[in-house]
Amino acid sequence: MPGEVRDEWKDREITEHLYQQARHRLLANEPLLAQRSKQAAQALSAGEVRALQAVGLSTMPFAGEKTRDPLLRSIGDYMALLETSLTTAQAAKHLKVDVSRVRQRLRERSLYGIEYEREHRLPRFQFERGRALPGLADVLAALPAGLNPLDVAEWFLSPHPDLEAPGHDEGMSPRQWLLAGRSIAAVTALAKLFE
Repeated sequence: MPGEVRDEWKDREITEHLYQQARHRLLANEPLLAQRSKQAAQALSAGEVRALQAVGLSTMPFAGEKTRDPLLRSIGDYMALLETSLTTAQAAKHLKVDVSRVRQRLRERSLYGIEYEREHRLPRFQFERGRALPGLADVLAALPAGLNPLDVAEWFLSPHPDLEAPGHDEGMSPRQWLLAGRSIAAVTALAKLFE
């Protein structure tokens, strides 16, 4: 097997492994913990590249161990996020409403959806026991529009030090906080600070 083909198969195996890990975490409503870069080097101007290099950052492709490659991890995480999300029809059935109501809530941003192949996928982190999270509409309204879906999922599922509660050393995740019936205002305040 030529080296290039062998490398391609290895990349696919690693991506599949990372995908399965991410899928498992998402189905358990756990943080993804993938490292993602905000912009590709190709989207940067020459001045921006020089500024990054001046502070010791690189725009060169990742050269470390493949299982730690941020691009492969992001691909696996994104595939898992889409695959574990509900279609609008599934979300409607889950919420016991008409599909048109789910679409309306997506337009209002009271439900979070990812557009994929001209259909919306609704990540599971926003649902629990046939309902949307308490205060979800307020939190989504406070989050900046146009965020990367992986960042949104990670934000909802990761412990936050400002959401302190007994028994949670790292703080609770926004999802856990809302499910526990705690202050919606505390989570919306954090959402407004999301960068």
